[in-house]
Amino acid sequence: MSSNSGKPWSLRTRLLWQLVLAFGLLLGGVFIALDVLVDRAMFHQLDQVLASRAASLAQQLQEEDDPRKAVLPAWDIAGHTEFFAVYGADDALRVASHNSGQQPLRLPPQVRDADIGNTRLPDGHSGRYQRVRLTQGAFAGGQLIVATERESWDLTEQEMHQVLLLGLVLAIAAAVLLCMLLLRQAFAYLSREAKRLPHDHPPEKGVLPSTPSELHPFVNAAYDALRKLWAMAERERQFSRSVAHELRTPVAEINAASERALAQGDTEALRHGLQQAQQAGARMQRSIEALLALARFESGQELPQADPLDLVALLKQQAVALGLSHLQLQLPAEAWAICDAGMLERITANLLQNAVEYADAQTPVSVRLVEVEAGWVFEVRNQASQLSQDDLARFGERHWRGQRDGSPQHAGLGLALVNAMAQALGLRVDFELNAGELQARLGVLPRV
Repeated sequence: MSSNSGKPWSLRTRLLWQLVLAFGLLLGGVFIALDVLVDRAMFHQLDQVLASRAASLAQQLQEEDDPRKAVLPAWDIAGHTEFFAVYGADDALRVASHNSGQQPLRLPPQVRDADIGNTRLPDGHSGRYQRVRLTQGAFAGGQLIVATERESWDLTEQEMHQVLLLGLVLAIAAAVLLCMLLLRQAFAYLSREAKRLPHDHPPEKGVLPSTPSELHPFVNAAYDALRKLWAMAERERQFSRSVAHELRTPVAEINAASERALAQGDTEALRHGLQQAQQAGARMQRSIEALLALARFESGQELPQADPLDLVALLKQQAVALGLSHLQLQLPAEAWAICDAGMLERITANLLQNAVEYADAQTPVSVRLVEVEAGWVFEVRNQASQLSQDDLARFGERHWRGQRDGSPQHAGLGLALVNAMAQALGLRVDFELNAGELQARLGVLPRV
C-alpha cells in the first residue's frame, strides 16, 4: 500500500492507522450505546415523574366534588412548567390549568392515540405529556392530559453528550499514544531479535527460549528461509567447485593435444590431436550435463512424473544401448511398475556402467528383478575384488574416482547423480560388498 505520491507506507504506520481506526470504531460504538442508554434512562425517569403526577391529579379529579376549586389553585403559579387539560368524552375542553392561558394543552393529531410522548406546550416550549383515562367522577369518560417542559432534560442530555464525546476523544488520543508506544517497543524488540540471527552459519532448528510464543511462527519461517538460502548458496558453491574440478582435466588434455599436434605438424598428428580434443570435449560435455542434472535434482527443480512402465523392457533396452553384451539378465516375462521413466533410465544406466567398470575382467554382471510385497527391487551383482569397504563408504561422493590398475575409471558424478534422483523418486539405493562381490539394490519400485 502506498500513497498517491508514491512514497511507501511503513508497517508501523499501517498498523498504527489500523489500530486507531479499530479503537475509533470500538469507542464510537460504545459512545452510541452509552448515549442511547443514558437517553433512555433519563426519559424513563421523566416519564415516571410525569406518570406519578398525572395519577395523583387524576385521583383528585375523580374524587373531589368540585375539582375545579380543589385542583386549579395549585396550578396557578407563575412560571409553572407543568400544564394539564381535561377533555370530555366528546373531546370538548372541560377544564385547563391557569398557566395555559388562552391556548389550553392539546395534543397534535398524529399522537392523539398515544398515552405518552412529546408535544408542544401552551407557552411554546417543548414538552412531554402523559394521558390518563377518567372513569368516574364529574369527568367520567373523559381524559386527562398532563405535560411538563423537557428543555432542562434536553439540556442535561446535551451536557451528557458533550461529556461522552470529550471522553471519546480523550480515549482515542490515549489509545493512539499507547499504540505508538507499544509499536515502538514491539519493533525495537523485533530489531534486536533480527540482529541476533546468525549470519555466518545456517540457523539451527527451533527458536530461542526468550522468543515470545506469538512470534514463533514468524521466527520459524525466517529460520526456514535462511536455511534454504544457505542450502542454495552451498549448492552454488559446490556446483562452482565441481565445474572447476571437472573442467580442469579435459581443458588441460585439449591444450596438450593441440600443442603436440601443432608441434609435429603432419596431417596424422593433427588428426590424432583433433580426435583427442574431441574426446576430451565429449567428456567435458558429459560432466557439465551431469552437474546440471545433479543441481536440478538436489534443489528440487526437476520433479518426477510417474507413469506405468515395464521394467523388463527398460532394462533390455539399456543393455542394448550401452553395448553391455556380457550382462546376465535374470528377468521375468514382464514387471510393470509406476515410476518416472526418464529418471529411472538414467539411474539404471549409471548402476550398470558402475557395475561393468568395477567388475573383474572376464566376469559376468548379473541383473535381476526381485519381486517383493510392495513391488520390485532392481539388483545388480558383479565380482569386484579390487574394492574395499573403505571404497564402498565413498560411493556417491562427488569427484571420487575408484582406482583400477592405477587409472581413474570415471568422473565421480554418476553415483552422486543416482543418489539425488533416487531421493527425488522416493527410492533407496544400497551397496554391499561381500567376499569380493559388489551388490547394488534399488527399490522398492511400486507395482501397477
